[in-house]
Amino acid sequence: MTNKHADSLNEISDEALESSIVDSLVERYEEKESTSYLASSKQLLKTATTVLASKQIDDIFKSKARYYSGIRAVKTTLKHLVIYITPQLARDMLKFSQRGAINTKNKNRKLSKAKVKKYAEDMKNGKWCLTGEPIIISDDGEILNGHHRLEASYEAGVGFIAPITYGVTDELSFAHIDVGNMRSRSQVLEMAGVKVNANVLSRVAMLSKAFEITSNPYAFRGTQGTSFQPAEILAYVEENEELALSVDFVAQAVKRHKLESQASEAIYAFAHCLIKQRLKDYPQNETLPLDPETYLMRIISSLGLESEDDIEYQVRNYLQSLVTESSSYSLLCKLSAIFKGWNMHLGIPVVGNKVSVRRVARFRKDEEGNKIPVPSAGNINEAFTIPCLPKGPTPKRISQQANMKSLGKV
Repeated sequence: MTNKHADSLNEISDEALESSIVDSLVERYEEKESTSYLASSKQLLKTATTVLASKQIDDIFKSKARYYSGIRAVKTTLKHLVIYITPQLARDMLKFSQRGAINTKNKNRKLSKAKVKKYAEDMKNGKWCLTGEPIIISDDGEILNGHHRLEASYEAGVGFIAPITYGVTDELSFAHIDVGNMRSRSQVLEMAGVKVNANVLSRVAMLSKAFEITSNPYAFRGTQGTSFQPAEILAYVEENEELALSVDFVAQAVKRHKLESQASEAIYAFAHCLIKQRLKDYPQNETLPLDPETYLMRIISSLGLESEDDIEYQVRNYLQSLVTESSSYSLLCKLSAIFKGWNMHLGIPVVGNKVSVRRVARFRKDEEGNKIPVPSAGNINEAFTIPCLPKGPTPKRISQQANMKSLGKV
């Protein structure tokens, strides 16, 4: 590796640069009193001393009122009102809201054209229901929920009656509103003001959180079997600033060496983040042969590789064999291979003593020699490799797979 390349890699992993990146990512959260998760506020609950009168409870629950008692009223900034929204008012609400569909200064999620069309048809045909779902407006007058209804009213030229809930002060309210209505994780992160690629960061956060909750890390299955809400991912990103730092590092590396890159940015970023995390438990008196940034930069760019014996060359060669695959199986293989290479640098034994990963064969033969497809074909067929840890035992779930023969080269 030339001095020029070495200087470049050292610059990328410079602590001052890392700190400046983190500072820029959390800028919106600094010097600002948090008003997130107000519905869990113990302070507000302490002030809730007024118990609802029997008549109030009866107005709410009707014939079921006798089942409820001791309900406390909580005083907040929230206010409620029912109004008639004309097409002109709908237009202006969208126009002057920073989170609206017209003013793109502060983008909300993109509107669904199909949903707007359906709503507009119902309004034109006089079939719009008063469901009780409110138009929600923040304490600073920004629309948090209701854009589809407002756009439909304007396009249809028909007004509608709607409850308005306003005075919402919870900073993360937009992350919890309509979570079952296609507000994606990456959209939530973008609206939160994250400064890196929100789509990549979302995927890295999901992988990281999935790994964190896996009871046996050697049986890690990626995000298979997990179900995270957008608000969960946003909170996780806020609590783990290193995720965004890893995404930023990889984005810079891939941008400079896009043609040489053989895996997605999310894979490289998660690998970088997990290696950095595991190094926190690595013996401080042991000197690393190289830093994670140098290792991953070599894999991404091939810079500094001199022969086929180089570990990074072997990792790149294996990743190239999977470049056309995009399944959850290949994700595990790519990550495991990257971590194997890292552990080989540290002198830690890896499964098979090589970078490539054993996989379940595509077919097995019956007694008559006929090929029968294997249900788990292509799945990883060994313990998942964890950076900085010795190879582990093959999990029972993997050892019980239908066919233990390997797929392709090992």
